[in-house]
Amino acid sequence: MNSVCPACPTAAAPEPVETHHDPIGGKTYRLFRCRGCGVVFTEPREPVGAEWYEKSAPIRHLEARPAPESDWRYRRFFAAPPPPGFLLDVGCGDGRFLKLAKARGFKAAGFDFEARMIALAKANGIDDVQSTEFSAYCRGRKADEFDCVTLFDVLEHTPEPAWFMGELRRLLKPGGHVAITFPNAQRPLPWGREDHDYPPHHFTRWTPRAIRDFLERSGFKIVRQESGTLKVRYLADHFFFFLVMPLVLGAARRLLFGRGSGGTITELYAAQGVEPGAKGSGGGVRGILSDKVMRQRLVNAFKAACYLLIMPLAAGMTLYYRMTSSERGDCLFTLARLERK
Repeated sequence: MNSVCPACPTAAAPEPVETHHDPIGGKTYRLFRCRGCGVVFTEPREPVGAEWYEKSAPIRHLEARPAPESDWRYRRFFAAPPPPGFLLDVGCGDGRFLKLAKARGFKAAGFDFEARMIALAKANGIDDVQSTEFSAYCRGRKADEFDCVTLFDVLEHTPEPAWFMGELRRLLKPGGHVAITFPNAQRPLPWGREDHDYPPHHFTRWTPRAIRDFLERSGFKIVRQESGTLKVRYLADHFFFFLVMPLVLGAARRLLFGRGSGGTITELYAAQGVEPGAKGSGGGVRGILSDKVMRQRLVNAFKAACYLLIMPLAAGMTLYYRMTSSERGDCLFTLARLERK
């Protein structure tokens, strides 16, 4: 077991926070808060590899993503970017950010743990992209090779962030920049934490102060930090998905399949021989709802009606959170310059 903070050298015993069971890998994780730097980290911290991510996020889920130009992370980077140079995007995914960077004068390179993402990046016109073990990738690149490294929602996925940043510092020229984004650990979570913010998907959680201190210990000077604007829709979504939908889906399962039914409605229909997406057959509500398209339409209509009632509550809560802290946005962007190796 790893008993020390992976982000700072403190010797103080960490504070227990909670436990989490991962249904995909079958492991139970313990989460702790460092008493020195405030980073929340997990034990154990073994990476799970591409297979786990393929199960948790099938590639079909990536097809309907919004245009990269609308991505908050990329817009913040290009709002006041470093001078164009050789840019490495760690966790480059399908290369959509690198395509934008090339169009703005950067030379582009990318790394990703998933080979399926690298194939998509090459299809997007990015040739210098690789999928391999991270330390092997770093050993294969020249020291001081890059002018900028971007980590868009990557650092929280790394089991050992201090070691990880040390590897990247070797590749970054003195005076080069690093841009980092991740979910803001100070964002409001009034109705529960999202599934993706648990291990082994996220190994660490960071506040604005924690990432500033971490980068300064690593030899960087903070150039710019922005907490994403807390939106009314963010809290409305939380209310709907954390409170309303669990109640509605539980009632629907009991109505359609009887008390004690577990699993999703699609899984329950499939267990009875109804193919996903099949047209409804038979009479009554159960027959109509066997059509997955019909179910989605009803959910969309119900969601639209609920939001008419939810929005005033969400607006009031958003105003309260904005008034009590300027660092409670849902996302965090930090740009820093390497001052010393």
